[in-house]
Amino acid sequence: MVTIPPLAFPSPHHYILRSQNPARTRMETHILIIAFASFFGAASLKGVTGLGFMSICLPLISSFIDITVAIPLVIIPSLASNVIVIAQTKRARESVKRFWPLYLSALPGLYAGVSLLHQTGNTLAKAVLGALSIAYSLYLLLNVNISVGNKYERFLNVPVGIVNGFLNGLTGTQVMPMLPYLISLQLHRDLLISAINIGFTVSTLVLLALLGKFDFLSLDIIGISVIGIAPVALGIYLGSKLRYHISEGRSRIAVLIILMIIGLNLILNR
Repeated sequence: MVTIPPLAFPSPHHYILRSQNPARTRMETHILIIAFASFFGAASLKGVTGLGFMSICLPLISSFIDITVAIPLVIIPSLASNVIVIAQTKRARESVKRFWPLYLSALPGLYAGVSLLHQTGNTLAKAVLGALSIAYSLYLLLNVNISVGNKYERFLNVPVGIVNGFLNGLTGTQVMPMLPYLISLQLHRDLLISAINIGFTVSTLVLLALLGKFDFLSLDIIGISVIGIAPVALGIYLGSKLRYHISEGRSRIAVLIILMIIGLNLILNR
């Protein structure tokens, strides 16, 4: 029987000095380089492929540092990108009117997820994040086509919202199962984009408050996260320009395969 060794990423403690309280984290030069490089790289790939910034950046940065630090680092750049997209679609009112039960039901799930993250720490959250990254990549690679009739929508909004909120609170990732669910409703493209990003924005704002409540935030982390908006904006701009010179389809497949490998590594090296 041949054993394949896991990818040897450096230990998180090589990059970060931490007290028992995650919010009292002293950032080193290494962690700043990793954070800003991840912001720029994930944003560039978003610009090229159209994939979500958070879906790429969070697994990537969590491969090098504890997820309890990665989530608050990524949250503000992700929030900024969501707000920009909502403003562009101009269907926010329609999305809120139709999907408010989905957004509201995510709140108790978020609280439960962050509570579990606070109790269990890095190991469980990284494994779940890895599994979700693999599931998300497979969903897009296999082009899964699920259709849910509108008559079932009112029954599914609440359970989907609770599960999405819980996984969001535990791992920081927002796409599963909300993204497949909203796609399955076969919405108009602008309404779909608006509905997804409003859900992400509401969850992100609540998650930000909960991270503060459970002491995962510090001024250093918030400052780096705010500064991270700049490399994210630059990455999206350059990536969108690059999109016209390379194959978007092949790039998307390549990124999803890499995301699956990163997800597997998170499971094996948590």
